[in-house]
Amino acid sequence: MTEEFLIREALAADVKQIAEIEKVSFKTPWSEEMILSEMKEPLSCFYVAVFEQKIIGYYGFLHILDELHILNVAVDPAFRQKGVGNKLITHLTEKARALSARAVTLEVRESNLPAIRLYEKFGFTSAGVRPHYYTDKENALIYWLEL
Repeated sequence: MTEEFLIREALAADVKQIAEIEKVSFKTPWSEEMILSEMKEPLSCFYVAVFEQKIIGYYGFLHILDELHILNVAVDPAFRQKGVGNKLITHLTEKARALSARAVTLEVRESNLPAIRLYEKFGFTSAGVRPHYYTDKENALIYWLEL
């Protein structure tokens, strides 16, 4: 991208745009209600990437003791392959270090090769499989990043 975008903490007013990205990014997207409910949880944090007042990506995590568990990471399809995902994961790992986390973990669909490549680029390693994890029975790969 020729112009920079900013990453900031998500607000309740952002939920509609986050849900739109969810719908085009995941087989079983979270609803606006689910996103808003999770944003209100004391252990949850959500951040959005904003370009020209439009949310172009986001991530959410749970901060549990000394670990961050990534809930979702997604980028608007019109902004994929432009470094947004890289900057979101960089921001997330910086946030994890600032929170004194020792590790970051997540589950990812075994068919989601672009996401797997992104996580592996940042040093995440596969730590196992959750069989039939998703509602359509697809397996989830468990990934960890030690900080």
